Amino acid sequence: MDASSQHLRADCKDIVTFRGKFYAVFINGDVFAIDLYTLETTPLIPPRIVGCGRCNYLVPYDDDELYLVERIIVRNGVLCFSKLACRVSVLDEEAGEWVVVSDLGDRVLLIGQPGNSSGNCSCSAKELPDGCGVSGSSMLFINEIFDVTYPYKYGVDTGNHEDDLNVWRCSRETRVTILNKFPMVAMRLEHAEP
Repeated sequence: MDASSQHLRADCKDIVTFRGKFYAVFINGDVFAIDLYTLETTPLIPPRIVGCGRCNYLVPYDDDELYLVERIIVRNGVLCFSKLACRVSVLDEEAGEWVVVSDLGDRVLLIGQPGNSSGNCSCSAKELPDGCGVSGSSMLFINEIFDVTYPYKYGVDTGNHEDDLNVWRCSRETRVTILNKFPMVAMRLEHAEP
């Protein structure tokens, strides 16, 4: 089987619209831009992460930027949710590639149900209530198994010298309990004990 037939067999996991195009992410991690008028597809495949799997999410920020959040899954046989890391990239439309970022400015990325792009959104931290525990340049997964999650931030020190600081990891400063997911998200935030 050649590489092109592999792309044809992958199932589409998520699709968003951004600046007049569809952007589809597939289960195998590939991302394609689809022109709405010509239906021409352009591959926007992020660089592979050696020895790891990933679960990809597309998150638009208004019509300004399109983010790709890659949840990195290390293939060592043990899945530890507290050690999951993410790589975040922003689309450079002119170059046709993803550019890895370490700072989101005052943006907060809210990542919803897998396969439900309408659940992925972003906002300015200024739109959130003061003291809510979620600050700019962070991400929040609202689809966790036990409805408890923590904001992801760049460069979190886990205390393990083997962990890479050049990724996004959950910060244990604020615990977020998801109270409701439909028709709107409701959550309770608890600050960590000093």
